[in-house]
Amino acid sequence: MIKRGIFGVLVLGMAALSACGETPAGAGAVAPVAAAGWTVSDWGEWKQQETGPEAKISVVAEVAEAKPVAGRAALSEEATKAGVLVLGRGEPFTVVRYEGARPLLVDQYEISWEAMRLEGNDFFASLTFPVGSKEQCATFVTGGWGGWTTGISSLQHQFANENETTGSMEFQQGRWYQFILQVNRECLRALIDGKEQFKVGLKGKALGMHPSEISKSVPLGFASYSTKGAIRNVHIRPLRAGELVAPQEPE
Repeated sequence: MIKRGIFGVLVLGMAALSACGETPAGAGAVAPVAAAGWTVSDWGEWKQQETGPEAKISVVAEVAEAKPVAGRAALSEEATKAGVLVLGRGEPFTVVRYEGARPLLVDQYEISWEAMRLEGNDFFASLTFPVGSKEQCATFVTGGWGGWTTGISSLQHQFANENETTGSMEFQQGRWYQFILQVNRECLRALIDGKEQFKVGLKGKALGMHPSEISKSVPLGFASYSTKGAIRNVHIRPLRAGELVAPQEPE
């Protein structure tokens, strides 16, 4: 089980000029992302961060499921081209960060990805993502604290195992799961295999990162914790106006 002082997560977003109006240096030639978004086609833009000699990454053509799920949509041409990013079993973290040419979306965006736990019993494809600016980030933890915990680290100075986004899910080894994270300055919403895990308003609430090596994934990156995980089919798109609305807060 993950120690309370070290946890894990992460999640992503990027493309086009940021909704808060910042234009990254050298990004003048980058066209704004289309409403349909874009799919990662080159894992070479995601750079491994230094977290110790045991942390290794690789890219393979595909990782087959032990028991394929009927009806799953075929991968797009871009996702097939990219292949599968494999995060090795670090001691404890393996971290990659997006360092490509596309400017990050920081507000009103959605990032989706498919991920599989290959070995181990902790988080295998946690996403760190920006909210409102590249300086304010948090992590969507995918199966931490012994393998079951989902949620945001951190919210109101509480980690994913102890705040209002905390959930529990059994992740089967060798099975692809689809994760979706929607982000704006007022709200975060997450789904796994189409089922909503949480939708939380952010007004007046503190967001932050866990004080560990997972912070090396800022502002956008993936991480695993003492676990080998696989990631494919990463897609980023801007949200439509009114698509993500914060839940009504009690009086």
